[in-house]
Formats: sequence, C-alpha cells, structure tokens
Amino acid sequence: MKSDSKTYRFFLGRRGKTRLPFGVMLLILVLFIIAGQYFQNRKYSALSANPEFTSSEISNISSIGNSGPIIHYSIMVNGIAYDGGAHANGFAVGDSIEVVYQKDKPENNMTVFEFYDGPEYGSVVIFVIVAIVLAIYRWLRINRKYNDRCPELESSGRCMIYRTDKEYIFVTVYYANSSYPIKFLPLDCDNGAFEDTLTDIFHASLHDKYTEIKTSELIKAMKQRSWRQLYMHSTSVRVTHDSHRLKILSTRKATDKGLDWDYDRELSFDLDGASWKDIINSIRKLLETNETDR
Repeated sequence: MKSDSKTYRFFLGRRGKTRLPFGVMLLILVLFIIAGQYFQNRKYSALSANPEFTSSEISNISSIGNSGPIIHYSIMVNGIAYDGGAHANGFAVGDSIEVVYQKDKPENNMTVFEFYDGPEYGSVVIFVIVAIVLAIYRWLRINRKYNDRCPELESSGRCMIYRTDKEYIFVTVYYANSSYPIKFLPLDCDNGAFEDTLTDIFHASLHDKYTEIKTSELIKAMKQRSWRQLYMHSTSVRVTHDSHRLKILSTRKATDKGLDWDYDRELSFDLDGASWKDIINSIRKLLETNETDR
C-alpha cells in the first residue's frame, strides 16, 4: 500500500508522523473492548451454568474518579472468604445484599441484581457508535472528493507546471533546481487527477533523492525539443507551499534568456482556510491566460 494513498493515511497517518496513528489507536481500543466483553460474557456464562445464592453485608464503599460508588462485600464458602464488588447507588455500609456465585469457583461472583440484568452491552454499543463517527469524520477529511478543504501538506515543497498545446507537464523542484520526477497530464484531465499529480510532485520534492542532471537531459525527459521552444509555446507557473501558505507565481512572455516572473499576478492562499478546489482552478486559469504572450 502506497504511503500517500488515502487508505494508508486513514489507518497509519502521514509518513514521518511520530504520534500514534488514528487507525492504530482505533484497533487497540476495539481489541481491548472485544477482549473485555469476551471475558465478561465467559464469566457470566460459567456463573449461569452453576449458580449458588447467598447473602452478605456491604463492608465498604469506594469510588474511582467519576464512575460512581463501588460497594464491596465478602462471601464465605466452605470456610474461605471471597471478595466481590459492584457499581451501585443507594447502599450504605452494613446493608444486606444478595450475592450469586459459581458453585465450583466461588471467586466468580456478583450481586443478584447484576446477575439478573445480564451482560452489559451498553458501553460496547456506545463505543462502536463513537468509533464509526470518528472513522467517517477522518475519512471525509482525507478523501477530498467529499471535502473541499486543503490536504495536509508536509513542511515545504515546490514544483513547476507547464501547459503546452497538448498537455500539462509537472516538474519537481528541489530548492531552486528542477529535476525528476516529471509527470504528464492531458489538458482535459479532471481536477482530481490534477490535484493528485500536484500532491505527488510536492511529496517528491521533499522525500525523493535529488540527482543533478544537465538541462539538456531534463528537457529531453520533458519530451520537448528545446528550452526556447518550450518557453515560446507554453505558459507556466511555479507553485510553492509551506505548512500554512501556498503561493502561485506565473511567468511573463518568454525572452531569449528564459522566463520572467509576473509578480503582479502572484496568488497566495492560507491553507488553513482556503478551498483546495479554488487553488486548483486558479492554477489552471493562470496557465490558460496570456495566450498572446507565448
């Protein structure tokens, strides 16, 4: 499974994150609840198969946090004392209480009202509902097909995007140098494909190893005849981001020496509140303008 896929991020988080991933926490909690429920039901089933009833007195009442009062009692079976306890309200020390225990294993015991109430499933149901709600919320955050908020972009990254007469060309920019990988998209691609390719290029600029290559090799890898030919017959933008802001800087009319930056049309987006859809549309719109400048 790729580390930048939505499913991977749902269960394990973004690569490089040190905090415990959501999926791992959810799995631990689910296993804990299932194990607890299994042993509770097993204890209740064994007690139901061989019950014995007796009376006892409440010897102590305690509490743990906000869980409510816990009553404590002891039962005597064949001259041996076995302790027990239960969450209960309305009792005082010294009150008489009915207890049921497993005849061949008296340490397995509970109050009669717990016994007749049956196994407790309420906490499991609540947990499952909460887990489902959290899972849906996280999936909506990750699957941007249903959520227009910007994705979580790591650290800082940059790329160049060229629009020729036939296709978009995405080129990874490592600091100030352009290199591999290079990706191509048709001009009629949808915004989802455009977004995924842009995110892949950003990821490459952060994590892929930069290997210095000659400009002649780079233009060949971009499937272009020459840099001058590319500059004269394309529009281009440079897209950069840090963890909070994304900037789009387009180019002016090409010169013999290369491209001039058009700072008057530079766009800046706050990633904490911007619409990813608006960002993609803005990039594509800038690449479509100035047809006469090519």
